Amino acid sequence: MTFSFAEEIRRYPFIRLTIPLIIGIVLALLLPIPQWIGWTFLGISAICFFVFKLIPKYSLSLAVGISANVFIVATGLLLALFNVEGETNDKLAGYNGFVIGEIADDPKIKENNVSLEINVSAIRDGDEWIETSGRTLLYLEKDSASVLLRTGDRIVFSPELSGIENKGNPEEFDYRKYLAYNMIFSSDYLAGDDWRLIDDEAVGFRPKLSRLRMKLVGLLRDFGLSDDEVSVMSAMTMGYSDILSDEIRHAYSSAGAMHILAVSGLHVGIIYGIIVFLLSFIKNDKLNWLKVVLTISLIWLYALFTGLSPSVTRASLMFSIMSLGKLQNNSPGSLNAVFASMFILLVINPYNLVNIGFQLSYSAVIGIIILQPKLYAIFEVRNKVLDWIWSLTTVSVAAQLATMPLCFYYFHQFSNYFLLTNYVMIPISTIAIWTCFLFFAVSWIPYVSTAVAYCLSCIAKAMNYSCLSIENLPFSTTQDIYIDAPQMLLLYAAIIMLATYFFFTKRYRHLLVAMIFCVIFSAIDLWQSVESSSQKTLVVYNINKTTAINIIDGTDNIMFANLDSVQPEKIEFTAKNNWLKKGLDKEKYVNLSSGKDKLLSTITTIDNRKVFFKNKFINYDGLSLYVLDDNFMPIDDESFGKVDVDYVVLADSPHVTLEEVAEHFNFKKIIISSSNSYSRCEAWDAESSDLDYDVHDVKKDGAFIVTIDG
Repeated sequence: MTFSFAEEIRRYPFIRLTIPLIIGIVLALLLPIPQWIGWTFLGISAICFFVFKLIPKYSLSLAVGISANVFIVATGLLLALFNVEGETNDKLAGYNGFVIGEIADDPKIKENNVSLEINVSAIRDGDEWIETSGRTLLYLEKDSASVLLRTGDRIVFSPELSGIENKGNPEEFDYRKYLAYNMIFSSDYLAGDDWRLIDDEAVGFRPKLSRLRMKLVGLLRDFGLSDDEVSVMSAMTMGYSDILSDEIRHAYSSAGAMHILAVSGLHVGIIYGIIVFLLSFIKNDKLNWLKVVLTISLIWLYALFTGLSPSVTRASLMFSIMSLGKLQNNSPGSLNAVFASMFILLVINPYNLVNIGFQLSYSAVIGIIILQPKLYAIFEVRNKVLDWIWSLTTVSVAAQLATMPLCFYYFHQFSNYFLLTNYVMIPISTIAIWTCFLFFAVSWIPYVSTAVAYCLSCIAKAMNYSCLSIENLPFSTTQDIYIDAPQMLLLYAAIIMLATYFFFTKRYRHLLVAMIFCVIFSAIDLWQSVESSSQKTLVVYNINKTTAINIIDGTDNIMFANLDSVQPEKIEFTAKNNWLKKGLDKEKYVNLSSGKDKLLSTITTIDNRKVFFKNKFINYDGLSLYVLDDNFMPIDDESFGKVDVDYVVLADSPHVTLEEVAEHFNFKKIIISSSNSYSRCEAWDAESSDLDYDVHDVKKDGAFIVTIDG
């Protein structure tokens, strides 16, 4: 039987609906298309569709199909544009006054502050309160009151809301866009005196479920589970991952087990199994409708309880659709159910499309549905245990193939022992989820609850030990993988063509197309390597309380930083993506921090003949700069003259004015690094507005970047 993509797509109507919807959303995100164009195409396509439908000659023609697809593309375009224009219509950015709002999600307690997402309900205008809506992000001073806030609490606060701004570093995570996709366009930091709790009574179903979740987290602690054990069980069963330690996150990520911690289809499937088991006493066929209604209701109750993440919502929709199909004795195809759930989620919120969890979740489940049966059919295994192992292997490989390009693009790493991880972690995690819910059910029974809690603690220990052990194996992770968006798409195209050749058609043209995609992928990689070999760049990063000056010479990567007060990990968190994109070698650090006793030290050894560094003077291939910090000691001898430099970098809040800097240096530009205090930056900015100095404040203007010719 001949394989045809067109015929396969016709079998699944929701694929035909979802693809044009995605195209419309992507167009809205990538191009500055005004709404009137979307409305125009929507109207014209709708008219054409009905006109062609009414004419028998054209009722099933290509024109009808084109009209329908243009209509869906325009719908996706408009849905996304409505949200894009939310920032323009946001009433909160720039507002100064009193605001009443409700805490929308679990407060995130950090080292120095507590961050809250607030649903605003009213703002004050003179003596009147005006009802409004919108979302904002608040950072509260960490104190005894702010750490006790919970979801559903209502607070009144007096902010000076400003628009969200990125730090302006090259290749940094676009936090502003991320928040905009969640309809948050403003933020502020509030001291303890700038807000008050006015109502701690949770109103609504979701806040009450969130508070129940926090009580259950506390219950795990009360029964003696350690912090790491509580965090893992909370993430797996309740979707609460805020308390995961960096060590545990890194271990699970390196071992390829982050999907175990994120509540997803695996977990919803287990919950579905528990629900079906509990409702198995309903055996009357006439009551099947009741069983289906209860099953769907309980699944969505669990989805609400865990926070409605994209993976949970996708799985819940899928199980709901399949349950309804069973009620009608018509079980819909799994692939059609997947695309039906995707279509619904994108209509509800088109920004789901750019959510990493959404992309990974759907890629994995589509890969499993399409590839796993083909992989499984390669071998016929009669032994039940070996058959289970082979089945798990094919599921893991299918999911890995489907998500690998996304993992390369977003996370720049690959877990080499993902099969070993799944062999160990999936059985243990399944037992852990059952045991955790059993513990919650018997937590009120003395002795029994203690025994179950002990078992749960042992299981959590086994999970954490397994991941830490796999992480510590040699070559557990391939890191520093960089591909750009075109390469990611080429990699997907190559995988699709190879799968088509091996599992569906056996036609060599599909293999040839896959090879062409691989050649183009390699050509882009080669071109990037050639570009990297000749690059010459100076970057002063915007990293809080840090002076970080990066010299990039070809693939040589030299970082000057105040290492006495900042860890390299903090710098790498900001600069890593830029280093990967530029194809740089391992970074070499030079410490800028030096007390007065070190000012006469010898030249720092740098394995690059073009770079010279001594006494805070840096010279790179003819470009010179001086790092003027709080140890600066000016020479008062006028016969000495001024020092010629291209840039003066002010660091660590030196008590000098810009005019004093000009008395000692001839410069092209003054760069104010982000290691300076707010008060010093304000003073310099005020002075620069009165004087004719070229000043770049990296806190306000973003990272300073200069490309050196030659």
